[in-house]
Amino acid sequence: MQMAIDTPLAAFMNGSDRIFWGYLVVSAIIAIVWYVFKVGAISAPQLKAYWFNADSKLDYRYFVFNWVFKALFIVPVLLSANTVALWTLNWLNSISDPLFLSWYYRDIIVAYTFSLFVLGDFSRYWLHRWLHANRWLWKFHQVHHSAESLNPLTFYRLHPVEIMLFALRNALVAGVVTGIFVFCFGARINLYSVLGGNAFVVILFSFTGNLRHSHIRLSYGRWLERLLISPAQHQVHHQQKYIHKNLGSILALWDWLFGTLRLSKDVPLDQKFGLGRGKREKFDGIIKIIIQPFFDIYRSIRRN
Repeated sequence: MQMAIDTPLAAFMNGSDRIFWGYLVVSAIIAIVWYVFKVGAISAPQLKAYWFNADSKLDYRYFVFNWVFKALFIVPVLLSANTVALWTLNWLNSISDPLFLSWYYRDIIVAYTFSLFVLGDFSRYWLHRWLHANRWLWKFHQVHHSAESLNPLTFYRLHPVEIMLFALRNALVAGVVTGIFVFCFGARINLYSVLGGNAFVVILFSFTGNLRHSHIRLSYGRWLERLLISPAQHQVHHQQKYIHKNLGSILALWDWLFGTLRLSKDVPLDQKFGLGRGKREKFDGIIKIIIQPFFDIYRSIRRN
C-alpha cells in the first residue's frame, strides 16, 4: 500500500493508473462516437488545436515534472499506509485481544474492498471541499482550475502541496481500514482487483474517468448523476460559475447529501473553463505553478 511511482511511460501500462492505455482507448472510442453523433465529423485542424493548444502543452510538460518531483521529494518522506496500519493494529491490540471473526474469506475480501472504496471516496470529497473552502488551500488548488482547455493529463495539474495532502489522506484512510480489518480477521484480507486497481473504482470510473477532463459532455442522466459523478458533472465543476459544486470523485452521493450537487442538465452548455479573464496567465508555466500560490498567500497576509 505504499505510494508507488511509475515512470511516465509505465503509467500508461499500469491498469491501476487513470491513464492506462486501455482506459484511454475506451475513452477515445466513446469520445469519437459522442462527437460524431452530437457535432459531426472531426477534422485534423480541430484535433491539432485541441491537443496542441497552450494548456495541453503545459499539461504534458507538467506531467513529467510531477513524476520527477514526486520521485525525488515526496515519496522518500511520505507516510505510508503500511505504517498507519501498523499503528492502528498496535493501538487496537493494546485495548483488546484480536477478534479473529470467522467470516467467509470471500465476504472479508468484498467488505475490505468496498470499505476502502467508500471511505476513500468519502475522504476525497471532504478534502476536495476543504481545498475549495479554505482560503489558503484554495490558492494551491487554483492551479488545477487554471486550465481553460481540459485533457486527460489536466488531472495531474496539481500543486505539490495538494499532491502531498491527497497522498496523506490515502495513507491514513487505507492504513486505518487495513489495521481494523487485520484486527478483526487476522491476515485473511485481500483486495478484489481488476487490472491491478480496486474493482469498484475500475468498474464505476476508469473507463469514462478520462472524459472528465475533456470537452466531451457525457451525462449519466438525472437519476444516475445523483449517485455517480459523470464527465459532464466534472466539467460543470470546472466552469467558472459552478466551480464549488460537484466536488465528488466517483460518487455524487456526497454532493447530494451535503448540498454541493449540480446535475449537468441544469447547467447551460457554457464551456468557459478556468478561473476567469486574465487569471490563467498566473499559472501558464511550471515555475509559476509552483511559486504563484506562495506569492498569493504572502500578499494576502500583507494586506491583513
